[in-house]
Amino acid sequence: MRPPMCLICYRSLGDDLPVSSFKLVRFALTPEEEAVEREQAREGWTGHPAWEEWFCDEHTALAEEHSHLHWREAMELLAQQRKPPRQVR
Repeated sequence: MRPPMCLICYRSLGDDLPVSSFKLVRFALTPEEEAVEREQAREGWTGHPAWEEWFCDEHTALAEEHSHLHWREAMELLAQQRKPPRQVR
């Protein structure tokens, strides 16, 4: 699983925010994807699934408003809200 970093504003634990400032939001799957997920769980698969993303406190409500949508559709809509990544100096 990836560490917390908001999909919208890119805030992360590196910004001195506690992990409690982030929430992992799960989006809808097709029945076929649900079957794959069950099989992965049975096999002990680990990793960060494409249908779950981290959001900071500021953007969790927005993400949850889209959580009923298929994850690809939700990610496309949420990407429109994305802020430009901060430049590292």
